[in-house]
Formats: sequence, C-alpha cells, structure tokens
Amino acid sequence: MDCFSATLPRGEITALLGPNGAGKSTLFKLISGLLKRQHGSFSLDGQSIDTRTPHIFRNIGFVFQEPSLDPGRTGLSNLRYAAGLHGFAGQQASKRIEAVCNLLQCHSVLNRPIRTLSGGEKRRIEIARALLHRPTWLLLDEPSVGLDIDSRAQLSGDLHRLSQQSELGILWCTHITDELEANDQLVIIANGRNCFSGKCGSQEVLLLKYREVVDQHG
Repeated sequence: MDCFSATLPRGEITALLGPNGAGKSTLFKLISGLLKRQHGSFSLDGQSIDTRTPHIFRNIGFVFQEPSLDPGRTGLSNLRYAAGLHGFAGQQASKRIEAVCNLLQCHSVLNRPIRTLSGGEKRRIEIARALLHRPTWLLLDEPSVGLDIDSRAQLSGDLHRLSQQSELGILWCTHITDELEANDQLVIIANGRNCFSGKCGSQEVLLLKYREVVDQHG
C-alpha cells in the first residue's frame, strides 16, 4: 500500500473497487490485523485501531474471502458456536441468532449441514455470524467470489437492505461493478493507491470511471 487514504461514512455501503492485485485484500488484512502495519493508521469512530486497542474489534464484523464455516455442522450449530465465542449462551444466543436470521432471511437453511448449502446460502450464514455481536461496521472481502449471477444479486440485495435498515457501515471489497448501486460510496484502488473517491452513480458512469482508472494505473 502506498499513500492510500479514505474516509468511510457510517450507515452506508462503501465499495472498495479495483482489479485483481490492486491491493483490496491487502488493505482488508491490514485493517483486521492479519498483516502487520509498517506505517500509517486506521481509526474507527475516532479511536485508533491497533494491537493496543483490541476492544475496538468488538465493533467490527468480518467476512473473509475464504470460506470459514465448519462444513460438517449445520448453519445453526455454526452460529451457536460463534455466539458462544462472543459470550452469548442460552436464550440470549437464541435471540441474537433469530435477529440476524430475520435480517438475512436464512431460517430455511439453518438445520442443514453447511456442506449441503449453495454458495449464496453459505455466505448469508457467514454474514449472519459476523453480525451476532451487533457491530457498527461490517467488512467484506470479495464475498461474492464463486457465486452465480442470481446468488450475487441476492447477496447484493441483502447487503443494501442491511445498510438501509440500520446504522451499519459496510466496507465491501469487490471487483464486480454490477453488485453496486448508484448511491453507494465508491473508492477505486489501483497499485495500492486511492485513485477515485465519490458516489458510484449509474452503471454506465461507474464503468467509465473504473476503466479510466484501470487504463491509467492498472
């Protein structure tokens, strides 16, 4: 990453858009602490994010690109296990699970083993898990990779509904423009640099912006 700077608004979707190798996943790993930062800083709601402030991560939900559910367990079992890691048990865990499943409309698959679910169904369970502790921010690293067109469209609808129904801020790393809507915030990244910040606009305008950045910096 080189001279990258961006501000993410609360209660909105911010798309981090860029070609493969642009630095999206690297930035995500730096924010989450999976990679050690050599310089620069991140702050969440005015508080610096670093190893000295681990409590800040209680306000963030992460969904990584690589699947991380236990394939042998049911969706419900995966969510109950995650709830336990957050310190929720019994009725409290059940209420949290019920709430996130209502948001993501995934009750119908909860009692099925993860290995039997479609890619889109697995992603909804992963997002539900990331929301169990009621974070103020949700960070998604290429969540639609490997999904078919219909599953991608449903995932996009779920995320936009979440952002509209709550004050949840969403950082969505992607390289697929048609997942985004005109009012989403947009950061286009190439070679580790912030090359554009603003609203997505129409698909036609978005594609023009994206191609211009890729042609100049890709």
